[in-house]
Amino acid sequence: MKRVLTFMLLVLGPWSPLFAADDLFEFYQEEATVQTGSHQPQRQGEAPATVYVVTAQEIKDSGAQTIWDALRTVPGVDVISTRTGQGEVSIRGLDRANNNRTLILLDGKTVLNGYYDYLTWESLPITLDDIDRIEVLEGPASAVYGANAISGVINIITKTPQQLNGGDLKYTAGERSTQDGSLVDGKQTDHWGYKFGGGWDSTNRFEDASELAAQSGKFNALVRYQGPENSFWSASGGVTNFEAQSTTGGTGTAIDKGLESFARVDGRLEDTQFRAYWNHGRTTPEQFNPLALGGVEQSFIDYDSYDAELQQFISLPWCNSVVLGGNVRENTSSSSTFPPGLVKEDLWALFAEDKWDIADKWTLNASGRLDRHPYTPLQFSPRGSLNYAPVPDQVFRASGGTSFRYPTLLENYVNVNLVTPNPDPTSPYTTLATQQLGNKSLSPEKIESAEIAHSGQFGPLKTNIAGFHYRINNLIDSGPATIVPSLPPVFTTQETFINTGDITAWGGEAAAELRLFSWLSSFANYSYQYLRDDPGPQIVSQQSPRHKANVGLRVKEAGWNGSLTADWVDKTEWPTVDLSTSENQLAPVSAYWLLNLHVGYAFKGSWEGFEAGLDVFNLLNHAHYEILPSEGPYLPGEGGEIIRQRITGTLSYKFR
Repeated sequence: MKRVLTFMLLVLGPWSPLFAADDLFEFYQEEATVQTGSHQPQRQGEAPATVYVVTAQEIKDSGAQTIWDALRTVPGVDVISTRTGQGEVSIRGLDRANNNRTLILLDGKTVLNGYYDYLTWESLPITLDDIDRIEVLEGPASAVYGANAISGVINIITKTPQQLNGGDLKYTAGERSTQDGSLVDGKQTDHWGYKFGGGWDSTNRFEDASELAAQSGKFNALVRYQGPENSFWSASGGVTNFEAQSTTGGTGTAIDKGLESFARVDGRLEDTQFRAYWNHGRTTPEQFNPLALGGVEQSFIDYDSYDAELQQFISLPWCNSVVLGGNVRENTSSSSTFPPGLVKEDLWALFAEDKWDIADKWTLNASGRLDRHPYTPLQFSPRGSLNYAPVPDQVFRASGGTSFRYPTLLENYVNVNLVTPNPDPTSPYTTLATQQLGNKSLSPEKIESAEIAHSGQFGPLKTNIAGFHYRINNLIDSGPATIVPSLPPVFTTQETFINTGDITAWGGEAAAELRLFSWLSSFANYSYQYLRDDPGPQIVSQQSPRHKANVGLRVKEAGWNGSLTADWVDKTEWPTVDLSTSENQLAPVSAYWLLNLHVGYAFKGSWEGFEAGLDVFNLLNHAHYEILPSEGPYLPGEGGEIIRQRITGTLSYKFR
């Protein structure tokens, strides 16, 4: 193996004259230290799991107007635009509307709501210019993060005051009444630093450009004190007022209006680190499908999460770096879909991690976490990873572990009646009523996974190859309806959440980045995933595309920058319910592709600091669906919206 790797390096060696020394150094520096996937930051290629990084420059060059669109080119990641202003992001399959099997973090803090463990992207209190990078961990990670890290983790990491060292002012406008204005500013002195950011955005729908899709106003701020060495403390907070149309799955769509906020403190003294935060949200879903939810009054959802975590870093003999810690959390919620009063769950966890440098070329990472939930047994989540680096910049890895998802507050406590008119005029029952009930006896969803991977650097070429296998047990879903004896004119049924079947999956990703010249780079990746329901009909598994591919070019020269990316996603099948017969059906969503373009120019001289850009999403206006659309009032599908072209222009100004 050493000889093969050495030969490849020698073959690629002649590429080096294409680069100036600074350019080559910059390219090697792209393998940054990552924070996600371990309690101890490590080089990306040496992390105990597959971690991809999307940098701020890549987000800007992609022309993405949303965070989920910025993740489309990451191998192994499934991105679905369910509506113009809402997307779903899954990792290595398990796609679904209102996905809650991917943990989404903001600087290491969960941003999933406390009701259904789901994210409305418009509720994030940050703008795209706040983001330093997005780290995507693929595969189970409950050994580090606990519940919901079942298929992976998306950690959105914002810029520090030192990184900002000034301000960025930006305004975007374009088709479908798209507008986006933002301001980010920050500075760091020897000890004190600050940053604040905010913005307002709005866009109309692809299917009807006269109708609002989403809008939000947001603000965040941070104050930080830097002490000696690694010691620091910081206080931060943010708030978002948002409105977004989203799918509700088999019952159509809704307008989600709400207010989200958070407050947070972080600190470190020598080898002890502390973090505590409070997440609060209140949303009011409106405009449900009137046939599906005609009997429900306007609903509301209030939720709060209180979380505190303590970590202790310890250096032990024989090259062992250990982290010990504990976490406590309380989730509370009140809702028109719950019984009267406040429902809550108290959670706690203990965790440990050891990074052991066995020898110069071998590293063992071992971690485990014990989690407690009031209605389920204790959950222990182990994970192990063995890394082997035979030569510099070449790492082989074998890893495995388990992860889990607790039942949500909705799945434990919901109690609501759904009412629809009966489409059969000959029936004495003119109204159909379904009572949905929660279930406190649900078992957590649990996944067992194994992975082998290689990451390498061959001169101007970076590669990553990974293969995985997992099995997820105790899937939680709505169970079959049972008939409740009733007299005309109301026909009544009852549903509750149950543990259904299992899913087995195999797959992998292959990715490459190549710097052709100092001003031109390219990338390509391919993902394969095969999911099988066991037992039961092929429903959940077919929602995940079998094949995906991405290619792109990026250019940067003499003030100009640009990119052209192409994404292709294989066909899928999605469940739908015929409300007139209550029968479950499967319907196809065709394969689709996207071509996206960005062109920008950074001015110089007296106009230095200004930059203008043109972005075209879906350049060739390939109209398509990414999730099953509605086919009529009694066939709501999954609430999918047709995706069309959007052209926007941006003017920004950096000041110091």
